[in-house]
Amino acid sequence: MTNNSGKKIAVKGNENGEFKVNLNTLEKGLYSFGDLEAIYLEPHYTLNLLKNGDSFTFSGVGSRENNLIQEIASSWGKVTGNSGYLIDYKYLITEPSAFIPVLDLLVQNATSLAQRSDHAFFKKIVIADAQIDKLYCLYAYERFYGLDSSKMGDLRKILAIPLAERKPDHREQLRAAYEKQFSKKLTPEERADLRAKIYADLDLNNPVAFAQTKHYKDMVGYKMDYLINQPQYQSLKDSLQDSNRQKLYLTTRLITDPTIKAYFSYVYTLGAIKSAKRPVEVTDLYMTYKANSKNDLYLKPIENAYANLGATLANETVPDFEYLNPEGKTISLKSLRGKYVYIDVWATWCAPCIAEIPSLKKLEDKYGKKNIAFVSISVDVATEKNTWLKFVQENDLHGIQVMADQDFKSAFIQKFAINNIPRFLLIGPDGKIIDNNAKRPSDPKLLEQFESLKL
Repeated sequence: MTNNSGKKIAVKGNENGEFKVNLNTLEKGLYSFGDLEAIYLEPHYTLNLLKNGDSFTFSGVGSRENNLIQEIASSWGKVTGNSGYLIDYKYLITEPSAFIPVLDLLVQNATSLAQRSDHAFFKKIVIADAQIDKLYCLYAYERFYGLDSSKMGDLRKILAIPLAERKPDHREQLRAAYEKQFSKKLTPEERADLRAKIYADLDLNNPVAFAQTKHYKDMVGYKMDYLINQPQYQSLKDSLQDSNRQKLYLTTRLITDPTIKAYFSYVYTLGAIKSAKRPVEVTDLYMTYKANSKNDLYLKPIENAYANLGATLANETVPDFEYLNPEGKTISLKSLRGKYVYIDVWATWCAPCIAEIPSLKKLEDKYGKKNIAFVSISVDVATEKNTWLKFVQENDLHGIQVMADQDFKSAFIQKFAINNIPRFLLIGPDGKIIDNNAKRPSDPKLLEQFESLKL
């Protein structure tokens, strides 16, 4: 069970699937719990929860509020019943003039139902949640407008083509098939008008929404992305090339709530440090953050990221790892000393990663007898281990295949601040880092670099 601030409560059921949760030390507010996207809890509540098919009913102290939440969720579920694109397919091909009123009615319904409670705080956060949900739905709708569920067959077929059978124009085929799924498109004017509607209604300084709603932090981030691309901030983009610095600047000017400002200052400072190639590029941000930070939970990741940046520069000794290969044998990076090592960090769900595999195989064939080892580190989650094993086998992946022990949370992955994949690293025979963000296998410049190493 988790609330929006990240507070977690362990819930353990017995052999009959029954469980008890001690609410005495709980912060009041909305929590997510299993199939329940939202449950409202307070320390004095004594709730009984019963699942009936796909729905839940509550009894006991606090039941009125939670049964109201279930009623609200049921009405929203008729619009947001699509896990892949959030919005139900039928609404993705509905004109904005018809879809926006549907969302307005959902907000009105949530507001009306919330008023049945005598609990002022409950009413406030439920109404705020509905308003943010509306904006989040509009964000998804604008992204996927025109997607026609009856036109997805070609894309599925192309995605299913085994690696060995993919033609050189596979990416172009994918792009064309993806575009073919859309039966209609917004005009530039319609898209601009819709985005303006989304972000004009989003308050950057709403502490209740920040603390209690599921999508507020996402929406603030999306609004920052939107703002830095507006004409009034063109000079900001010209002077500050890094997008994290741009959004950090806006945070300091537009966000006045101290809690919200502290969070986004942390997010964008951390993002700038993780995207930097050398400490000197972000030393000013790091020192400023350290001088002004009053939240140790935020400061620690900032300090770690800055330290890791310095530790993964060229000529620094690479941190070691010990990961299992498909046969269950432990492979360490240190055991490859004496060879150059080219590392590919990827996952089975990552389309750009998979697109690089044919080029990687060609490299492995070309340099297979040279003094270089090719290591592919999967960051698939542990529950997808069988998916990884099957993918490796069915696609005859070469080189050294291993799976990181804790996906993106693995120590080695975090040392290099890897948040986006594919990512490639080049290590020297002495265990020193040559390039902490090496060229992709498909980039001809990588071949030039390999030739210069005289493998």
